[in-house]
Amino acid sequence: MVLYTLDAEFVMIGDGDTRKLDHLKKKRRKHLAACPHECPELIALYQQGQLKDSDIRKVLYPIANRTKGEEAPKENREG
Repeated sequence: MVLYTLDAEFVMIGDGDTRKLDHLKKKRRKHLAACPHECPELIALYQQGQLKDSDIRKVLYPIANRTKGEEAPKENREG
């Protein structure tokens, strides 16, 4: 998930699992594929400074596993 842009060429991405918010990856836009999903609830949390890795995982789980309405496993992955 793209969290923010650095400039016209680079963005910072994270998935809440292997790329957590405190260790995002810098990536060129041309190496990413567009996805037709938008997450306004995550944008609002990010702007308020309250976004957590678990919030990102909850949104990405159904997309990555191609399921509708199914939630991510309830296990604690924060460490």
